[in-house]
This record gives sequence, structure tokens and C-alpha cells, in this order.
Amino acid sequence: MADPTISLAVLDINQIRVSNSGRLEAVIAMKLPGSHVQLHLPPVVLAKLESMLARASLEQAKFQSSQ
Repeated sequence: MADPTISLAVLDINQIRVSNSGRLEAVIAMKLPGSHVQLHLPPVVLAKLESMLARASLEQAKFQSSQ
């Protein structure tokens, strides 16, 4: 059975904290309707997120330059 999916409407990113050493987890604090959420990301997960965001940014740039 697949894990359940949780969809959240993020209104704002309040803060991103990363360690100088790259050995501690990063924390991304977000504002949701009526609450706040903190994501705690181990370094390997943060690196994966950064890579995925970089690829998405490149794809978006290709789309915008072709308009």
C-alpha cells in the first residue's frame, strides 16, 4: 500500500537555517493557513532538494525564453 500524500498550501517561507559544517540538518520554516510548519532535512535530503530546484529553474528558464 502506498504512503498517504499530504498536500499543504504554503503561504510563505519564513526562514531557512543550514549549518556551516553541512553535517547538521537544515530547517525550513513555512507559514500555512492558520499554522506554521518546520521541515527538518538531513544534509543528503537538502542536497537532493537543491538539485531538484536547480533543474526546475533551468526548465522554467527555457520555457520563459521561448515565449
